[in-house]
Amino acid sequence: MFEFLPNLDGKPFFLKISILILVIAVSLVLTSILGLLIALPFFGTGILENFNELNNAGNEFTIRFLKYFQVVNQLGVFIIPVLFYAYLEKRKIGNYLKVDKRPGLVYLVLSSILIISSIPAINWMVVLNEQMGLPEFMKGLEGWMRESEDKANKFTEAFLEVDTISGLIVNLFIIAMLAALGEELLFRGVVLQLFYEGLKNSHLAVFISAILFSALHLQFYGFLPRTVLGILFGYIFIWTGSLWIPIILHFLFNGITVVAAYLYNTGHISTDIESFGTTDNNIIIIGSFIISIILLFAIYRIRKIRFTQT
Repeated sequence: MFEFLPNLDGKPFFLKISILILVIAVSLVLTSILGLLIALPFFGTGILENFNELNNAGNEFTIRFLKYFQVVNQLGVFIIPVLFYAYLEKRKIGNYLKVDKRPGLVYLVLSSILIISSIPAINWMVVLNEQMGLPEFMKGLEGWMRESEDKANKFTEAFLEVDTISGLIVNLFIIAMLAALGEELLFRGVVLQLFYEGLKNSHLAVFISAILFSALHLQFYGFLPRTVLGILFGYIFIWTGSLWIPIILHFLFNGITVVAAYLYNTGHISTDIESFGTTDNNIIIIGSFIISIILLFAIYRIRKIRFTQT
């Protein structure tokens, strides 16, 4: 099937990167157009006539439409082009993306505990990142970045402001599941592997893919924690050999936020989403770092032992 398409296996690194970018760009345009056409019967032609209203985070119609388009965006930027590119690479999509292998239970348990235990450390990095400032001559740029980030945060809060089970399920699907699947397919499944193949250095591949993963979110004041998360996901992917584990961990990390927001909105917890998992207790923060490092090292050692036994 589709044998007329080029086979990229063994082709130069820069050619592969160029084709990946092209495939993503074409897919983004086509799915955006198709997504708008599909949306018209459900949302009406008003979405085309009043695009300015899409900047209003307080409008319920706007949030519903943006949630719908988030699905379109995930499919068009992350999932469809990645599956197509993987086919171009090996013709065996599951094998190339490392999703044809069941995740080991020991890896999954240790990795899940690692992600949960890292939350205080990650949130400490969020606070640290928010305190960073640019030099005086870049104050204009810094003001624009803070304004953009504040706007993005308002939409995030609006997305999470649900108090029904159906709203929770929708958010878990869009914010947790689809985002985890799509972003891991692209950044660990393809980008990390491409840079590893091109640079022959797993550490560089992990760091570059993590930086690109964080940069794509276009949120300067969350750049550091997202990069660290990307690094964790990258090493776990390499050491376990299964993309399912970083997908599950990404879903778990996002899902905790979604569920915590729902519990706060329904009055089951008193901690809002901005404060959830955040602490100024240095012992907890240091403990979070230490436990995370120990668990990460344990995953590495298990992989090392299993590799020498085969």
